[in-house]
Amino acid sequence: MKKSFFVLTAIITILFANQANAQVERHQATFVYNFTRLVQWPNLHERPTFVIGILGRNAALLNELNASAADRNVGSRSIEVKEFASIEELEYCHILFVSNSRLRDLARANEKLANMPVLVVTENQGRQPAGSIINLSIENERLGLRLDEELAEQRKLIISRQLANFSR
Repeated sequence: MKKSFFVLTAIITILFANQANAQVERHQATFVYNFTRLVQWPNLHERPTFVIGILGRNAALLNELNASAADRNVGSRSIEVKEFASIEELEYCHILFVSNSRLRDLARANEKLANMPVLVVTENQGRQPAGSIINLSIENERLGLRLDEELAEQRKLIISRQLANFSR
């Protein structure tokens, strides 16, 4: 009986954890899509699609972004979501999402994308990683963001006042 209770408790805990993670990815995807409206890219007209990249495997976020991409545009550009398994695969994208598990690759990703107008978004609890323009984190049970306006300016991205005011 105790073993059954333990197994049931473990299953319920895993299910709630998975549901909570799915909620986080859903909110992250919402933030990322809002960034497409609140940031201006200097070369938007040069590319046929607006590309959102994810560094590493993140199936939940990929699914959330793909589910929303079908019925959204950035300007007149359709949205394409790409997953880059490694730095070697990394290519130009308008937004690059670097999950917590891939922060060790952030410096190399920034080197590869140097001088390109790429909005680098991370998800690190606590301090904002060097090279991250926007860092998403959960504080007081709410998903919020920190913005490095100086780095955005260096990347030739124009950040709306609305987004800057929302940043902590």
